[in-house]
Amino acid sequence: MAIGSIVGSWATLSAVKKTRIDALNYNSINDSKLGAIWNLVDNNYVDPLDSDSVMDKIYAAVLSALDPHSNYLPRDIYAKEQETLRGNFEGVGIVIRMTNDTVCAAQIIPDGPSEHAGLQACDRILSVDGIRVSGVKMPTDSVIAKLRGPRKSIADLTIYRVSDKRTYNIKVVRDIIKTPSLTYSGMLDKQTGYIRLSRFGETTYDEFRDAILQLKKKGMKRMLLDLRDNGGGTLSSAIDICDELLPGNELIVYTEGRHQRRRNAHSTPGGLFAKGELIVMIDEFSASASEIVAGAIQDNDRGTIVGRRSFGKGLVQQQFPLPDRSAVQLTIARYYTPSGRCIQRPYNKGTDEYYSEFVQHVIDEYNNDSILSQVTDSTPYYTSEGRVVYGGGGILPDHIIHLKADTNIIYYTQLLNKGIISNYVFDLVSKNGASIKECYGNENGFLAKYKVDDKMMQNLFELADKSGIERNNKSINKFKEEIRTRIKAEIGDMLYGTNSFYKLLLPYDPEIKEALQIFNKH
Repeated sequence: MAIGSIVGSWATLSAVKKTRIDALNYNSINDSKLGAIWNLVDNNYVDPLDSDSVMDKIYAAVLSALDPHSNYLPRDIYAKEQETLRGNFEGVGIVIRMTNDTVCAAQIIPDGPSEHAGLQACDRILSVDGIRVSGVKMPTDSVIAKLRGPRKSIADLTIYRVSDKRTYNIKVVRDIIKTPSLTYSGMLDKQTGYIRLSRFGETTYDEFRDAILQLKKKGMKRMLLDLRDNGGGTLSSAIDICDELLPGNELIVYTEGRHQRRRNAHSTPGGLFAKGELIVMIDEFSASASEIVAGAIQDNDRGTIVGRRSFGKGLVQQQFPLPDRSAVQLTIARYYTPSGRCIQRPYNKGTDEYYSEFVQHVIDEYNNDSILSQVTDSTPYYTSEGRVVYGGGGILPDHIIHLKADTNIIYYTQLLNKGIISNYVFDLVSKNGASIKECYGNENGFLAKYKVDDKMMQNLFELADKSGIERNNKSINKFKEEIRTRIKAEIGDMLYGTNSFYKLLLPYDPEIKEALQIFNKH
């Protein structure tokens, strides 16, 4: 993953309180050295200037000089962050995909307004409210802005359906579209419940609580909580989730800063899963709120942490909204796990070095199986039962799953990363999606009876050949079932939603298999 992508993948660990700055005197900048420099530039620079854009960069530079997670949020970015944490938006309820300058409905949100209006997966969207969006090189953000709108407003869509080669006009009544932070929950076997969280937002606790109740009805006696790739979110949701997993009166986390007195968060009696075997899975992209949960479970000896060392973000930010609907995101405190660890990685060499060192750390762990090589701070901390744990940047798992080299997987990885499987499935669903749904009915019928046959596999490999990917028969033989299942999972994802995707792929996840073995050893 590129460093730019890494920077954008971790959410702010936000304090609940938001302070609004209504009386900020913007004119005071004119009396400062910064104001004098700006006036000099504005009056003498060779080319015309976009003042707002330049000033946004200045604000961002000032805040990023403090630490890697303090930042200036222009109004559009701040609005998107709030939307992500809120867990919903107003729109038509589709996931779009740009294919050769054509806007396509890659997925129809189940029970959403577009599904109710009759839109189907892979429909080409030609225009929105009379404005052409396909074939005009319209930026994706602009297309999304046209599809979104106030609840109960009407989006007038002109679409082309490949399966019957016809154009339709469809009116979609916009509504509130939920974006759950709980990606999937289900039973892995008769006693093991699985919950995967993608972020920690305002709705996460309610989603998590509902999932526990449903899984317990299905017989869950032990839980696998998957926080891999979870970049964090709100502090309060992390605390609330820990509260359901810990017995009463256990320290979950405490925060402290120069202007923030120490604040302790303790669990309360009556947690929904305070008893029962528990594994929490983390990896190098688990950060912030994910690390609070993992740290609380580890330090209280409540469960087993499995995976790879987490990112190491131990700073708490507070967002200060500004009158122009932008915001300042400022680090106000550090958080500490129950044993007293601050797991924040050093950032004294600057933001670029901060993320470069993270990439190097991932490479080093890939090339070195030694646990000791992953500990950068040898200071011992102690869990409630006296086990030694370490800080030094991130949570070090109790059971480490090393990144393993396998040259045979390269071909399969190329099929994924270059979009070969995705493109193949999209074309297949465009032509046959309606007939598949008619033939197999609901999701359960599809999961039980749909088969990816050898002809489909051969068509996929031929598409890869045409795309310049050298065929590797050894890799194909080793990962044939994974490739076959991936095709079916992506078809299921487009036609029936995310649940189908995870139900099919989780049994092939080697790290989940290893976690289940740990359960079975107890």
